[in-house]
Amino acid sequence: MRKPSIFSRDYERQMRKRRKRIFLVSLLGILLIGLLFAKIAMSSINMETLRNKVQNWIDEDNNIQENPIVKEEISEEEAPKEETPKEELKTMDLVIKEGIILKAEYEETNEGLKFKGIKDTPNNIYYALNPNRNLILTIDEKQDMKIFNIDKKEASINKDKYIAPNGEIFNKESVLQSYEGYLWNVEAKFIDNTKIAYISNLPYFGYNLSKYIWIVDLNDNSHKTLWNSKGKDIKFGDIKEKGLEVTIDSSIKFINSNGELIN
Repeated sequence: MRKPSIFSRDYERQMRKRRKRIFLVSLLGILLIGLLFAKIAMSSINMETLRNKVQNWIDEDNNIQENPIVKEEISEEEAPKEETPKEELKTMDLVIKEGIILKAEYEETNEGLKFKGIKDTPNNIYYALNPNRNLILTIDEKQDMKIFNIDKKEASINKDKYIAPNGEIFNKESVLQSYEGYLWNVEAKFIDNTKIAYISNLPYFGYNLSKYIWIVDLNDNSHKTLWNSKGKDIKFGDIKEKGLEVTIDSSIKFINSNGELIN
């Protein structure tokens, strides 16, 4: 490229044009040299290896986001506990009457077999345990009162009849048929291991009667009335230090081991 004469009229314009051409040629040369080096560098790189490394890096990042590692401290309450094996339930059949069989639960102790209660008690069956847990008292829908011992031996302990002071006899079955809702013997509880208290309308007959507490002694199957127990509402509670707790018309009293009603 010929340099313009310094004496030329267009000297400045031609010089600017000349410098632009030199700059463009130099820039083009630099680009060509850069492309040549880039081609040489790319040819020396294994593209398949590069793609695998990039993909592994992407997959690794996705796994961290989708499955974050969370460390949780398990408290003693949340930690799994070993379950204590349940004791096998032992039952025996008590035949109340034909078609009515109770499943009595019992357990083996150092003192021998002991009743625990009745499994799935029917609504029309009432039962109670003595303190020693070797006797079960039952009352069915016909108000038949029985005692079963731990050997499954049974005995009827209700009064089949009542003899009035004048000698008149009232049979249990006839009275229950004559007076609907009559209480011959219901809601019995043990006072101790051999005495039982029960609620009855005896010794009176009819409707809207008062209730009395009666005591039956299993030693001789004798029955007696507690005349001072008269009330419209009588409920038995638990055995306390004074004896069997009983509520008579909202007044709390006790039946002691002698079969006496005390305050």
